[in-house]
Amino acid sequence: MKRLISVVLVILLGFNIYLGYEVYQLKQNRPSNTSETKEVSKIVSEFETDVTKVVADVEDKVVSVIKYQNKNMTGNGSGVIYEIDGNDTYAITNHHVIDGADEVGVKLSTGEEVDAQIIGSDAYTDLALLKIEGHKEVKPIAIGDSSKVKVGEFVVAMGSPLGVEFSNSSTFGIISGKDRLVPVDLNGDGRSDWDMVVMQTDAAINPGNSGGALVNMNGELVGINSLKISSSNVEGMGFSIPINEVIPIIKQLKDHGKVEYPIVGISAVSVDELHPFYQRQLGLEEVQGVLVIDVLSGSAADKAGIKENDILVNFDGQEVSNFKDFRKALYSKRKGDKVKISVIRDKKEIEVEVTLN
Repeated sequence: MKRLISVVLVILLGFNIYLGYEVYQLKQNRPSNTSETKEVSKIVSEFETDVTKVVADVEDKVVSVIKYQNKNMTGNGSGVIYEIDGNDTYAITNHHVIDGADEVGVKLSTGEEVDAQIIGSDAYTDLALLKIEGHKEVKPIAIGDSSKVKVGEFVVAMGSPLGVEFSNSSTFGIISGKDRLVPVDLNGDGRSDWDMVVMQTDAAINPGNSGGALVNMNGELVGINSLKISSSNVEGMGFSIPINEVIPIIKQLKDHGKVEYPIVGISAVSVDELHPFYQRQLGLEEVQGVLVIDVLSGSAADKAGIKENDILVNFDGQEVSNFKDFRKALYSKRKGDKVKISVIRDKKEIEVEVTLN
């Protein structure tokens, strides 16, 4: 028995010596420098995603736009390098970013600030075009197709939230909805004058992001960031103007310095905006439409036979309940288009054909 115990102890002792030797060998073979450790760390920490590639490709094409009044900076927003034409660089931004500006500056991704000229802007679409004289060694952004954007698709919003010190900021999200109608008060009277057609995204859009880029995972511009719903009860509801709506407006601004909307030649007001007394006087309590207050002599409306006190109720197949409906239907047309307009006169509906000026 003692011999058996002695044998076991010898075996355990030998095994212990063997293990100690193996541990010693491992320590000796461990690299004395940290090159291998650094390589492992590099592999783990330095990686790319679709988002990082998109940001790297697009960030130099997004700029900060600075508004000056009486030589003082009074506001800022963002812009997107749209086109290089000859020696001139063109950038898209929002109308409300540069509205009322005496001068406009553009701060490039390099940090250089350059003067910019306002080629034109349009309040209804909230778009503006700027020109920077001289080639700034930056390529224009790739233009996407907003009609192919899908709800749930990943997007990146890029711009300068809260000022130029946060320029080239990027936020990530999805397309939350398409073809949203957002009412806009353009003249500050508390009533909606226009409905903007926009895409909804939950990528964070903050003050200063206006005019910046909404890009897809191919780095293509699919929208111009324009507004958000600001409320303690709302989170993640930003809106961008679809690029397919942007490009025709920008081309008009470049060619003409303004957007040329067609003209009918009437002064009018929504029936529902009339005081109830006048509604009763005119017998319009149950009528929805647009009351014609005045007809410009020689205008398209005058030539078509539209008269004062007519109630415009249909514009080329689209029902008109108020002046906003009328304006939207009118501005979807072009100069020279022939449209059919229905009006109520002496409690009878009359249809006339109008050639828009």
